[in-house]
Formats: sequence, structure tokens, C-alpha cells
Amino acid sequence: MISQDKDAEFSTLFEEFVRDYLSLPQGQAHLSRYEASRVQGRENFNKVTAAATRSEEITDLVLRLLLPYTDSAAHRASGVWIHIAPAIQGDVKEWFQGAGWTKPDDWPKVANAIFSFVSRVTKEPAELDAACGEFTTLPYTTGFQTGLLTPILNAVRSDVFLIVNNKSRQMINHFSGNTFRQRLTDYPSTNAAGWELVNGFAAHMGEVSHTTSPSADLLDVFAHWLVAIRQYAFGKVRYWKIAPGETARLWDDWQKNGYVAIGWDELGDMSGVGRAEFDTRVARARADHPNWSKVGLNQVWEFAHIKEGDRVVANRGTTELLGIGTVTAPYEFISGVSYGHRIPVDWDDVTPRNINEGGWRRTLVQLKPEKFEQLWESRPISGPTPERYTLAECASDTGIDEDTISQWLRAIERKGQAVLYGPPGTGKTYVAERLARHLSSEGDGFSQLIQFHPSYAYEDFIQGIRPATQQDGSLRYPMVKGRLLEFCDKARPRHSTCVLVIDEINRAELCRVFGELMYLLEYRARTIPLAGGELFGIPTNVRIIGTMNTADRSIALVDHALRRRFAFIGLYPNYEILIRYHEKTGYGVSGLIEVLRLVNSAIGDKHYSIGVSYFLREDLGTQIEDVWRMEIEPYLEEYFFDQPNKVEDLRWDKVADRITP
Repeated sequence: MISQDKDAEFSTLFEEFVRDYLSLPQGQAHLSRYEASRVQGRENFNKVTAAATRSEEITDLVLRLLLPYTDSAAHRASGVWIHIAPAIQGDVKEWFQGAGWTKPDDWPKVANAIFSFVSRVTKEPAELDAACGEFTTLPYTTGFQTGLLTPILNAVRSDVFLIVNNKSRQMINHFSGNTFRQRLTDYPSTNAAGWELVNGFAAHMGEVSHTTSPSADLLDVFAHWLVAIRQYAFGKVRYWKIAPGETARLWDDWQKNGYVAIGWDELGDMSGVGRAEFDTRVARARADHPNWSKVGLNQVWEFAHIKEGDRVVANRGTTELLGIGTVTAPYEFISGVSYGHRIPVDWDDVTPRNINEGGWRRTLVQLKPEKFEQLWESRPISGPTPERYTLAECASDTGIDEDTISQWLRAIERKGQAVLYGPPGTGKTYVAERLARHLSSEGDGFSQLIQFHPSYAYEDFIQGIRPATQQDGSLRYPMVKGRLLEFCDKARPRHSTCVLVIDEINRAELCRVFGELMYLLEYRARTIPLAGGELFGIPTNVRIIGTMNTADRSIALVDHALRRRFAFIGLYPNYEILIRYHEKTGYGVSGLIEVLRLVNSAIGDKHYSIGVSYFLREDLGTQIEDVWRMEIEPYLEEYFFDQPNKVEDLRWDKVADRITP
């Protein structure tokens, strides 16, 4: 729904656009080139399709004919697709290989991926979400964002797909109130929001422009004029880089307490200070500190005028980006502390990233929107490469055969998430952690474990308002990301599988905790608005493994809507694991297994059986009496609380001779 304010703003700007650009020869020429670009694009796609049908090599055809190039003599001579909304200035291979995104041997795979993607979504537009997610997870498609791929989608199916590049994206974000980025996974939502604008503004655009050209083309020309020619401020959101002191020594405090700061405290509080008064203070400060420059001190003036909603990045020198945030409140000055000029910030992303910004020598630098976008999309700093944890090692550590584990892994990949359920002592958490380690042990993957409990809430897992104390002792109430959103932010820029293990998943009120996740678990690669307003989707490289103790709560009590979104993997007492484990220790377990079978037969309910993990100890010979008396007997006393005679027959004194080898 377009607000009245945005509708009025658009009307005013569009009338200016028609008068100052569209009615001129260059504006008319610009508009006329869209259909010509589409006609050529459709012909190109048909050529590639025919070659692929004949099983011919299509790498060169895809790179030349399906990607949008600038209009230059070299490009015209090479026969590439010259487009009204170009994204490629020179040689695409040199560009991508120079950025480290693609290796020379990758190009056939890249070309096939592009062709498959375009073929799939133009034939079945409903698969756009899934196709974008799958394309971006390929290890050789980094860098292929909306500006590169949406022109060919628009050429083949202009009734469904809009051209989205940095100019149109800024316009769509502004008038729709969103914050879409250039990532391909954002395109489905950006495209939907763009069409809402096209349909909402169509009548006004046709009436004012007096043209029969498609409304989508008019809106794209308008975006070009607004950003490239008019250089519209879009609500005056600005972008800044701020260094957290020498060698980023202040960064930990900035991140923990949610702010940015700058020095030169001697200038005092800048709130409400005019330029003349500021210049007077600068003159006094320079008299006391002759080595202070006007340029350096003027950064305090710029800092004090950073507005709520502006975006900031924190850096360590010229090679490392530490965090990206949003200003949440105006400038304030805190006297008596170092770096007292401060601005509250919510840190949206604190993933360290590699950068190369040789000009970043000053504390504060204003950035262009495209530079901010480039920084946001820069590569995370790679930590130590995780040691490969093979299927054989996983099988050896868990005592479960490789075929069974392979079946479980296929289920996790098929559904995206699974629950290991069973009675106590079956090693559910241990197995979940080993499965997660195996899945995430290639490339830059990682795994984390969290544990649910009865008071765990949506606000803990997804997002919620949390009180935060400011430096002056006052409270503010920012919207804070929960554990899932933090995990997904960390996983999103990675290329390999990342696994979140949720221990004791059924101890929380799952439907209430999961919220919108109920939808997103089933529809991976899609995004929906969260309760707090922002769009969220689960990255396609994320897997979730839960553990469920059926003695605490039967699986039958789990909501059916949730059950069908998970693969459920049962773990019950497996005496073969006990035998294999103690083959290495030399402890004889045949008697123990006989007694455990007797105990579990007396229990008579597989969900309450006693598992073998109680006895997977190298020093079992010295510990088994204590384990039985202090862990097994209390469990039996609780289960047979109304049949005490059964417990008496299973106490250590009665079974010790049969258990001890």
C-alpha cells in the first residue's frame, strides 16, 4: 500500500521528470530503447536455447548474449548484448576473476547455471524464490546480482519481471518503504514491490506523460532520471564510515553498547551549535593544540549532523570492515568520558569483511550509496578452514553405521531441518552435534548450539524490544535480533552449510517461539515481514537440527504443522553401540545389556526406555555402581512411583552380580 505522502511526492517528481527529461529528445530516445533491447534479448535467448537443445557448448553464447553490456565500440564489435540498463563495462571474465569470484575453469558451470536459471523462472515464474536461492548457493556464482540477471528475465517475460539495478532499487525502496539490497535473493521481494508501484502509479504516469509505452518502462526511465540525473536524496539518508579509534580499540564497546563516537571532546557539546559558534570553538582549540587541523576538527561538525536513519560502517584501517549499522537516535554529548561525541546505533551486521580502501585515512568519511552497497556485499574474512569431518569419522564417533547416517543426512538436506527424538540416554545431543560438524566441515561453514527451555520466547529466538541503558543512565528500547536472526546474519554471507542445533526443542512452546519461522521452514529462499517490520528469510545454506527427549514430552504432542516441516529421526537404545564402544575398553557388557533389556521390558514404553549413553565411559568399571545408584535408580523411582516393588527388584544390590563382568 502506497502512503499518501509517497503518492504526493511521486506525483510532484514525476511531473518534473516529464518536463525536464522525458519530453526532451534524449528522454524519448531513452524510452524507445527498452523494447529494442527486449527484442534482441529474446532473440539471444532463443539462440542459446537452440544451441543447448543441440547439446552444443553454450558458455560463450551465454556470456555474450544473456548479460547486459554498455554501448561501446569494443562491445559493438564483439557482438555482445548491448542493453539500455547495462551492468558490464568491460570483459566479464576479467572482472569476475580479478575480484576472486570465479576461476577460469568455472565459466562453463557459470554459463549453464545462468541459462538454467533463466529458463526455469521464465517458464515457471512461481519458482523465482527457490531458483534465486539455489543459484546464489552455487560456489561459482558469487557476484551475479540483480543488475546482471534481471535484464534478460525482463526481455523474455516483461509481463512478470522488472529490471532491477542500483537505480531502480533505490527508487523502489524509497516509495515502497523497504530496504531491499542488490542480492539476487532479494529480487523476488523487490520485483513484487516494484510491480505494486507500477500498478499504483500507472494511471498518473499515463495521464502526465501522454505516452502508450508500458508503465514499467516509464518507471525505470524515471528511476534513471531520479538517481543519475536529478540525484535525489531519498529522504536524505546518508552513509558514513567511522573508525573506532586507533586500531579499532573502541570497537568492542561500540558493539556491546550500540553507539559510534568521535574524539576532540575539547570542542564540547555540539547540540544546537551554529556554524559561527563552531568556527570560534575550532579557533580556540587550535590555539591550544597547534597540531590539530581544520579538516580534522570539521569531522566533529559532520558527525554531530548525522541523522536518525543514516547508515554507518565501522572499520579497522583500510583492510577490514567490522560492522554495519543504522543510526537510531540523534547526536548526544557525554561529558567526562573519552570520545564523548556519540550517536546511538543498532548494529545490523557484525561479520568482519575484507576491504581495500586505501583512501580511508580520516576518522569520518561520507560514502556514496553505491560504495555502501559494495561494502555490504564484500566477502567475509575467512577464519581457519574447519578440519574435514568425514562420514566415516562421524559413524565411528557415534557408533551408528554409515548407511544409516547417510539416510539421516539425506532427510536433513531434503527438508532443511530434522529432529532427533527418543528416550533419555540415547545420545541425541551428541549425535546432533556430530551430524552438524559433518555437514558444516567444508569451506566456510560453521555450527552453533542453543537450548530451549519453558520460558524461551519469540523475543529470544526471532526478535524483540529490549531495554538498554545509555551512557547517561537513561533507557532506550531498541528492536534486538534473537538467536536465530543472529545465526542467519552470520550464515548468509557464507558459501557452505551452516547448522543450528536446538537442544531440547520441545521444552519451549514451539508455535509461539517460532512465529513466522513456521512459514519460512517450508518455503526456503522466500522472505516475509517479521512482527518488527523487517523482511526476513532463512538463507538456503542453513540447516536446523533439534533434539527431543520423548520422556519429557511425547512427539504426539508436537503441533502437526510443525511436525510436517521437520524430518523426525528416532534414536532408541542401541546395544550394538555399547558393544562396539567397549571393545576398545575391554569391559564386558553382555551382562549389562541383559539387565538393560530386562529394565526396558519392565518399563514397557519405548519413549521412556533407558539408553546406552549412561554407560559409554572408558572408566565404566569404576563408575558403574555410582551411575546405577545415582542416575538409573532415581529415574526408575520416578517412572514406577506407584509400583515401588518393581524398583526394588532393579536396584543395584539386586542386579550387580548380573551386570559386573
